[in-house]
Amino acid sequence: MKRLKITNDHGWTPRKLRKQERKIKDASLCVRVTAVRLVMEGFLGKDVAKMVHLCRQSVSLYVARFNEGGLDHLLDRRLPPGRVPFLTEEQQQESRQLV
Repeated sequence: MKRLKITNDHGWTPRKLRKQERKIKDASLCVRVTAVRLVMEGFLGKDVAKMVHLCRQSVSLYVARFNEGGLDHLLDRRLPPGRVPFLTEEQQQESRQLV
């Protein structure tokens, strides 16, 4: 199995990442930073996945995102826009008034 590699183009060290982990309130984002830090410290991806209760593929995805754009890119959560509502905006307003 190939070892995951972190490009250190962004100037982050394991110590700085640990400090950042403590500041993050959202648990899922904290897990991302923890996974990257553990890989940076030399753990294998499969071992990191077991430690933080993720699948190995998620760990490699987080490392790839960190390598692309640093911590900002890792913590960016692009959520899909969601399903298109069945009711138009006018119909929603009307139903609110009725209720």
